[in-house]
Amino acid sequence: MNSDHDCKNEYQVESCSTDHKEGNSCVHEKRTSLPFQTGGYMIYGAAHQHSGGIGSTLYGQDGRVICSSIPSYGNGSEAGNEAGYIVGMSTCYPKSGSVKIIDGETLTLESNYNSTKEHTGVMGLFYLLVAEQLPYQHFRHSTRSSFFMDINNILLDN
Repeated sequence: MNSDHDCKNEYQVESCSTDHKEGNSCVHEKRTSLPFQTGGYMIYGAAHQHSGGIGSTLYGQDGRVICSSIPSYGNGSEAGNEAGYIVGMSTCYPKSGSVKIIDGETLTLESNYNSTKEHTGVMGLFYLLVAEQLPYQHFRHSTRSSFFMDINNILLDN
């Protein structure tokens, strides 16, 4: 993976004007793409956003949705449930082997914020865990597997 980028840890979402409204809402969308040098099977995914966030989606090179992560907002005053603040993000745990990222595939992250008012210090991060191979994956068609099968056949013939 190339570590050269022009990303910022935090950025600012300007308040939208009536000229910039999409339909009946003000949505600030930020997108970035990054190639995955080594692919594998997705095990877990979740976004990280700050107040004003309305969700993030990670797309595959072919446009398929790999994971969408939606915030949960608090509605109280106690720690962990503060009104108006994101207190959690939905996660993705796909069925084992169902989401594959191929070597060299370019993934695109889209982070959306409500821009009816200005937000400072927002983020659009995404955590993605990928396994190069599935647990308990058998090598039925590998050279090694065939070699052991041949040895077993030789031993059985004697």
